[in-house]
Amino acid sequence: MGPRLLLAAGMLLAAGTGSSGSAAGDSSWQHRAEPGHYWHVTPWVLRDNQKLSLAEATQEGFPTQLRVLLELEGMRLVLELEQNWELVQGKGALLYYLPNGTWVMEEPSEEENCCYQGTVQGFPDSWANLCACAGLSGHLQLSETRSYELEPDSDPSEQHVAFRPWVVRVAPRACGQDPLNPRPRAEVTEPPRPQRGKRAAAEQRFVELVMVVDHAAFQNYPSLQRVRVRALEIANQVDVFFRPLGVRVVLVAVEVWSEGDRIAVGSSARAALERFLRWRQEELLPRLPHDNAQLLTGARFADVSVGMSTQGSMCSPARSGGVSTDHSVSFLVVASTVAHQLGHNLGMRHDSPGRFCYCSDLQHDRGCIMASPTGLTPGLSFSNCSRQDLERSLQQGQGWCLSNVPKPQLPFRSQDCGNFILEEGEGCDCGLSVECTDLCCNSSSCQLMPGAVCATGDACCQDCQLRRAGYLCREPLGECDLPEFCDGVSPHCPPDTFLQDGQPCAGGRARCYSGACATYEGQCQQLLGTGAGPVSSSCMATLNARGDERGHCGQLPNGSYIACAQQDAPCGMLQCQRGSTRGDKPGGSCQGTPMPGDEDVSDAAMVLPGTACGPGKMCLQRRCQDISVLGDQQCQSKCHGHGVCNNHGHCHCEQGWAPPTCESPGTGGSQDSGPAGLERGGSALPTALLVSALLGLALALGLCCARRAGLHKHLCQLGKGTSCQYSAETRVRFLGPGAADGWSG
Repeated sequence: MGPRLLLAAGMLLAAGTGSSGSAAGDSSWQHRAEPGHYWHVTPWVLRDNQKLSLAEATQEGFPTQLRVLLELEGMRLVLELEQNWELVQGKGALLYYLPNGTWVMEEPSEEENCCYQGTVQGFPDSWANLCACAGLSGHLQLSETRSYELEPDSDPSEQHVAFRPWVVRVAPRACGQDPLNPRPRAEVTEPPRPQRGKRAAAEQRFVELVMVVDHAAFQNYPSLQRVRVRALEIANQVDVFFRPLGVRVVLVAVEVWSEGDRIAVGSSARAALERFLRWRQEELLPRLPHDNAQLLTGARFADVSVGMSTQGSMCSPARSGGVSTDHSVSFLVVASTVAHQLGHNLGMRHDSPGRFCYCSDLQHDRGCIMASPTGLTPGLSFSNCSRQDLERSLQQGQGWCLSNVPKPQLPFRSQDCGNFILEEGEGCDCGLSVECTDLCCNSSSCQLMPGAVCATGDACCQDCQLRRAGYLCREPLGECDLPEFCDGVSPHCPPDTFLQDGQPCAGGRARCYSGACATYEGQCQQLLGTGAGPVSSSCMATLNARGDERGHCGQLPNGSYIACAQQDAPCGMLQCQRGSTRGDKPGGSCQGTPMPGDEDVSDAAMVLPGTACGPGKMCLQRRCQDISVLGDQQCQSKCHGHGVCNNHGHCHCEQGWAPPTCESPGTGGSQDSGPAGLERGGSALPTALLVSALLGLALALGLCCARRAGLHKHLCQLGKGTSCQYSAETRVRFLGPGAADGWSG
């Protein structure tokens, strides 16, 4: 899916007129900064030894690069900016609703990318995130101790205003949390240790995002164009927040409900989220494929919450999304809130004191992004705890939809060497000569160096040459995931594949669903620690039949809880107990342990989809359903006993058998994942020498087998192994000999 900027609205762009101010409601910057903490500045664009006004420099369109001069607090700052084409690649379409509700899409002739990212000359740790859509607005950080927000003045001249972000006025309570009544939490007793899984560390991921602006938020702005600029500014800043984590945020669409809300938003953040997620699944997702949707609302919730989202739900058609209030005139503050909700979707929890979380913002009286904010300043970076949470989530397979690299669609844009975007006619693009580090690419011509066939950075490229067909470029992350291999033709690793939904896993205690294997024990231990487990089935049925905050099967749009039917009780709220007891108390009563949870997360303690709830049954949509609802489960018979079915319904063959049906000799793998190994044939190594080498290797491996097996078992119990659910037999079948005890490459 190629990311394009889509502006969805209930009126034509020409209908929105008036000032293009930056603030919600009143565009005056005085409403967002304390007196005495702002400076008037005039940005100049430096081009060909000339100083141009911003209007002069952009009158024929937004250039790929901008050099902007600012004189601020006695400093002469030169900003080196590049268009952020990862955020919005190419010219988008205009989507809008007619007054009668008809949905229309139009291709605009003149839409361009006006958002930039870059650095400041002479400040090695600086970064800049600015949009030039209507004046120059954004965030400028010179160092960890000095940063500014920049906004156009309400005066129509070129004058702008710069001010410090920590004096921004923000509502004191956020994230649905009452600081006087915190919910019980399970605290970590030691600082988190780094856990860098191979796959989590090496592969960049892309969140294809849709931002939806409700009617109340739309009414806070003077024009439809200003709503578009606001969404661009927020998304551009969210992308900045996630980049250090190896995650890029690609804005696929902006939909504005200017003719009226498509759902009843109401006064409850939790209820609004449930309605929004249902609308997303039923209406938005079928017409606009994407990974995640965030609703920006002008409503003020009764619980004084600035946001609500779902935990670990990325890639889920039913649950991947969040709601944030447009609670500040500062886009930086709102972007921090949106990033917070998106972080929950990616599996991040709040930075509680007992977790020993740290980010550089803490040195300057700011919180980290995933803190439970109660002060005046937003977090501008993620903590070490957030990084650990993200890596754990990815290792568990929750980000399977993020590995596909969005293909740029730039039909109206000419080639521009040096912008990091691979365009038609280019063999590579590593940026300008001063920043290019790719030995395979000529930065001046954007062509591959003589003898090079691919560029550095691609998973299937090494030393400027394609890796051999069958090279393992993406490891399986568990029993429900499948490996991917280079095909010897493309420098890119194939998109992520995993076992077909409904396949048994964890010894029959669960079913694969979206590449993950969820058991009751694993879910309880993730929330309560080692040794925790589910209460007895009878106790779970009793608790979840209550229909209150301590036991239920979900919530209605009005916020009331749904009591579980007896057959659905195993799929409602997760009921766990520490130690060997399972909740049953003397006298026949039962009680689960209060589950830790973040107040701005709607379903952190619900049983995950795919958990087995009976023979041939699994939890889906908080009901215990027969696996037949997933559709055809007979694909396995097409693989002739030598493979398994993947999420595309194709056979993934064992080593030695050929796709697509695994009935003839071949390389293994699938038509989706690439070949698992080279075609079998003659070998340059004599058979006797090969056998001798294998015997020696077997002897050496035997000496340390016991120690490694014990270590592997221990890591699996802690949930720290990348292949804990993979048996040695399974790994040999799909990865070849030598893979039973470690990854071959």
